[in-house]
Amino acid sequence: MIDDAQKDVLQTSDTRIKSAVIYARVSTDEQSRGYSIPTQIEACIKYAADRGYCVLKEFTDDYTGESIDRPGLNILREFVASHPVAIVIVYCVDRLARKCVYQLLIDEEFEKAGIRVEYVMGQYADTEEGRLQKQIQASVAEYEKAKIMERSKRGKRGKAQSGHVLCGSRPPYGYIVRSEPHKSWLVIDEKEAEIVRMVFHWYVNGEGRTVPFSIQKIALWLTKMRIPTRGDKVKHVAKKRGFGIWTAAMVRHILMNETYTGVWHYGKTVMVMDGNKKKRLTGMKRGLGKQVQRPRAEWVPVEVPAIIGNDIFDKAKDRRLINFEQSKRSSKNEYLLGRRLRCAKCGYTYQGRTRSGKNQYYFCHGRSQRPVSLCDMPLFQAKRLETAVWEWLRSLLLHPDQLAQGLRGKQAEMEAANNVIRERESLLEIRISKTRNQLEKLLDLYLEDNFPKEVLNDRKAELERELAEMIREQTELSSYLIPVGLPDENIEVIESFCSEVRSGLDNATFEDKRRYMDLLDLRCKLALEDQEKVAYIKCKLGAQRRSLVLTSPSSNIGGTGTTHCAFRPMVRSR
Repeated sequence: MIDDAQKDVLQTSDTRIKSAVIYARVSTDEQSRGYSIPTQIEACIKYAADRGYCVLKEFTDDYTGESIDRPGLNILREFVASHPVAIVIVYCVDRLARKCVYQLLIDEEFEKAGIRVEYVMGQYADTEEGRLQKQIQASVAEYEKAKIMERSKRGKRGKAQSGHVLCGSRPPYGYIVRSEPHKSWLVIDEKEAEIVRMVFHWYVNGEGRTVPFSIQKIALWLTKMRIPTRGDKVKHVAKKRGFGIWTAAMVRHILMNETYTGVWHYGKTVMVMDGNKKKRLTGMKRGLGKQVQRPRAEWVPVEVPAIIGNDIFDKAKDRRLINFEQSKRSSKNEYLLGRRLRCAKCGYTYQGRTRSGKNQYYFCHGRSQRPVSLCDMPLFQAKRLETAVWEWLRSLLLHPDQLAQGLRGKQAEMEAANNVIRERESLLEIRISKTRNQLEKLLDLYLEDNFPKEVLNDRKAELERELAEMIREQTELSSYLIPVGLPDENIEVIESFCSEVRSGLDNATFEDKRRYMDLLDLRCKLALEDQEKVAYIKCKLGAQRRSLVLTSPSSNIGGTGTTHCAFRPMVRSR
């Protein structure tokens, strides 16, 4: 919040000179090297006080500097766009970014808005020499980060190859970690190990004369026995449910963990860029890529004390595979909205169920959570819900004028999202142009022979590397653009397509309906409002709240308002 003294400063004519904000950043691997948020902010505040700046706000990030899309930095951008800020104070260059191209891009963005970035550790004049020094410092920061990552990965792999585990403070259930400087190993926790053996025995053999237990039943028994989970015993493990409550996922994780046979593996997964970065949340340190499994030949095995034998582990594995195949064969019934429904109350998916061999319903998966049900939403009759959703989608295809209007509205939304990316691209294009000009000037100096050729060659190599990095970043930014591709001629094609399929909509098969829903990415949330079952349907062309009482083809066409981003408050069902 801005206090009265700061307001007085903002009312003076030199607001653009004295108003400032602070940005501080730290990532997990840097906290142990003195880069704490409080020390950065303290140094920045002292820097501002020495120069008479009025600090309006502080922004922080616990996020890697290798990404330009960070929660705190994004909030900072929004703030300076709507407040009279003249200066952004950062502790040092590598706090702003760990990639040279990102540092240049952010600097250019603030400069375009009339905002100057100042660093506590390093003063860079607004000259060619000053900019060169800053670029060199940014390049050093990027190189240092790359070397840190390379040394860290090499060191971890070396420790694993030497027979040491790397699981921090979260060892597999049944083990505890013992450590000394630069090495650690697993030791069996006998109380937890007994639970592990019991879980495998129940799953493979059952208890007494009973048949083998299901995973859900094992979770229920463990809960009834009030056996504490790992989250009940340590504070650093997130615990969503009460004491001693086990879930099927916890049991399944134990049954799939090969470590219990006496071999722990390092390097089972690797981070890859799969093109879906923009779809992930930037919070909670996500969004940089996707974890995928490495080939088993690349895993590093580490011997640990065994809790169970290979024979019972293999039997449990075989039973899981059989159950998986049986579950696929038992899915005989066709559900038009399968994998498209979500509960508006608990957030779990709605799944198809069949009763008495013929009555089909959609059932909230949150209700089936054991041993504690997480939701009390009612069943939705499949036929009624599917009819309501299909008739809404059918009305879009039968009314091309409404369809075209929806397409153009969607175009505007996508264009607004693309404008943000294009603005970054334009700033990057300016930097690319400047770098190319510097290369041309460097060639002139080389031909004039006024400078040592070694110095010029080094600078040329540096500029070429920066140019290649910026071009790569430019290509990456382009991949984030949402393809709009809906000019008038395209809309005419879609309208023509609707006219062609219109005659077949009344007799559309199950596969036809699924295909239309796939093309339009149809999704639906189910809610209970004032004891009335409603469906919030949305697809690429629009959204609508639809009562499941009104299911005739013409009941809701043009008569029910649409919503794009919010759901009405619900009354808790009884």
